[in-house]
Amino acid sequence: MNQYVTLDFQGDKRFVTSRSSNQFIRTPQNFLDLLAWGGENQTNLFVLKDMNFVAKFYDLKTGLAGEVLQKLSNYGARLAIVGTFEMVMGERFRELMSESNTESQVRFARNREEAISWLMK
Repeated sequence: MNQYVTLDFQGDKRFVTSRSSNQFIRTPQNFLDLLAWGGENQTNLFVLKDMNFVAKFYDLKTGLAGEVLQKLSNYGARLAIVGTFEMVMGERFRELMSESNTESQVRFARNREEAISWLMK
């Protein structure tokens, strides 16, 4: 996992951040592996890029986004996804993005600074 992510710090808080433009979250197990890597490094905070997820993540019919969000809830983790979200075509996923941005476990951010600021709250 660490070929795709690295540990970063903001003040005394640590978080996992993507250092790759590759699509390395292809399955729920990939995301679970990421959560485990974070746990091994004493953090449950994550900043990933929109391009780190396969296209089917953005299609709610596949269930991948739902499984990822459920894992966030189950493990008490927080995830900020940074990007332009150009691959999001469906209105339902855009609704999910808006709804998620009012909650505390996932944030869809336009830039890294916004993502980190949200995670640090």
